[in-house]
Amino acid sequence: MTKQALGPLKYGTTVQPWGRGAAAGGFVFLSGIDGVTDEHGQPTIGVAAQTLVTLNRVHRLLADAGAEFEDIVQFDQFLADPADRAEYMGVRDHWLAEHAPKLLTERSYASLLIYPALATPEMRVEIRAVAYLGS
Repeated sequence: MTKQALGPLKYGTTVQPWGRGAAAGGFVFLSGIDGVTDEHGQPTIGVAAQTLVTLNRVHRLLADAGAEFEDIVQFDQFLADPADRAEYMGVRDHWLAEHAPKLLTERSYASLLIYPALATPEMRVEIRAVAYLGS
């Protein structure tokens, strides 16, 4: 299987300067996905709201590529502020319990990184994911 681009990433009517990611070799590679704006292009304020928007967006993008959230084999999570860690993890785990309980139980994902210089000052959360589609 050759690499296939997943196309442009749009938040509302705004086309982002990066793409959704790519699929290759039975894997889906999502670019860094954020929740600074909702699906209508409206600002999303706070780590809890941005976490929900980001997780829902990752879920939708994976589904568009033919994957489920529980197919994730690498889940890189970036936070801009270490003070947001507990709130982020609480929202994330509640979301996973509802949408991907097997992934939550397995804890087969890893990285939670504090990265204070995310793409914009408003960005509190970013997620990059790799999912396995199978052969």
